[in-house]
Amino acid sequence: MKKRNVKIGITLGDPAGIGPEVILKALKDKKLAESASFLLIGDYGLITHLKRQLKINMNFNIISDIGRLHLSEEMINFLNLGNITYPIPYGKIDVRCGKSAYEYITMACLLLRSLNNLDGLVTGPINKEALNLAGYRFQGHTQILAQRFKARYVRMMFVAEKLRVVLVTVHTALKDVPGLITKKSVQDTIFTTHRTMDKYFKIKKPNIAVCGLNPHASEDGLFGNEEAEEILPAIKKARAQKLKVEGPFPADTLFWKAKEGAYDAIIAMYHDQACIPFKTLYFNNGVNVTLGLPFVRTSPDHGTAFDIAGKNMADPESMKEAIKLAVEMANNVPQKRKKTRLYVPYKDRAR
Repeated sequence: MKKRNVKIGITLGDPAGIGPEVILKALKDKKLAESASFLLIGDYGLITHLKRQLKINMNFNIISDIGRLHLSEEMINFLNLGNITYPIPYGKIDVRCGKSAYEYITMACLLLRSLNNLDGLVTGPINKEALNLAGYRFQGHTQILAQRFKARYVRMMFVAEKLRVVLVTVHTALKDVPGLITKKSVQDTIFTTHRTMDKYFKIKKPNIAVCGLNPHASEDGLFGNEEAEEILPAIKKARAQKLKVEGPFPADTLFWKAKEGAYDAIIAMYHDQACIPFKTLYFNNGVNVTLGLPFVRTSPDHGTAFDIAGKNMADPESMKEAIKLAVEMANNVPQKRKKTRLYVPYKDRAR
């Protein structure tokens, strides 16, 4: 068997969604399952039920005591938190599932505090409403991880084949976007993207293209002034530090050029500017990557899909790609890294 050289944690996500299903289906691929040492974090009773339902014969090294954490290289490891009551309300928002999903993430954070334990994290999809019903006021994984690791410049990147798109703003009302497009926010996004391309993708001098905010990148000020006053100065600042950055470009043509290989990464100004073209092209195999964390974090580019949860209908392709990319990115970083200090609120600390 090929020796595994990186250790990747995988959280199951919301138990009522398709996360556990697509994780099992993805790891059924023997080549993928042998590409790293994997540690699933969740409730093993849920997996036992799904194995029967999906007719998947898969053995796990069950771990119940975090104090005796030893990852097997012969089979997939499973850290059993045993924190969900049955039956599972598939396809429904449930406070129990929100609480369990949050505890999976919390445990992953505790393990990631030492990069000798895990080299990266793949997260199954969670439901934001269930999370909030359980009392955790976060928009999603990114905010939780950023708080835990006190990461100031986190950004969302979408990856598929050679197309990589990074967002300046993410989950915010469209009417608020122009006020958030500042020289600093664009500049921070450019530099975070450059560091990521170098560190995790081994592209030393990435060619980065920046979208405009307005139609036709404002047509020299006819449709707005954000390009001239905020975006272009950030680009010039990056160029002054020898980064290869071009723009601002009209978004309606830039994605086609990037898909054809003209650029290594695109900087988009807001959620739908990035997601509509990206998901049109790569709906089934896109991957979400969080930039700015002290470790690799990927996730499938889809949600909990409550409409098909528990029906053995979920396509695992995006989860497979998320796992592959996490392994690839983790392998691109030298194994010996200093420990990362973790901020854990007292009430969440392991007892």
